Amino acid sequence: MTADRMAQLIESGKREEAVQLFLSDVVKMSPKEVESVKIGPAWASRVAGIDIQIREIRALTKYRFDARRMRKLKTATLLLAGSDTASPQLKQAIASLTEALPNQTLFVFEGEGHNAMDNIPQRFAEVVMNFLQRQ
Repeated sequence: MTADRMAQLIESGKREEAVQLFLSDVVKMSPKEVESVKIGPAWASRVAGIDIQIREIRALTKYRFDARRMRKLKTATLLLAGSDTASPQLKQAIASLTEALPNQTLFVFEGEGHNAMDNIPQRFAEVVMNFLQRQ
């Protein structure tokens, strides 16, 4: 299990390797995308907080999506996705939420993977701000 391997890496003092494993195995980023994240301003924070990802992975393995419950939410919800996101789990999550949430807006960043907020922060912020201003 990826979370167990990540925990082993952290215990061995290899926190950066744990982040790389998370990005490649869970998020399904390519080596090129991982390298791009590594040189970004958030890398140190990702390394410092990698323990949180392990807890989230373990919690998500127990979570069961309930579309009926989601259909009751009336809050306007912005769903953001990258057209090139590789993770089947992330794609399925977005598809399930798009179908279940009654008041949702889906915005797909064409040509982007999972980390559009890092790759195109200005465009990302514009999309979020436009959504918020319409509410």
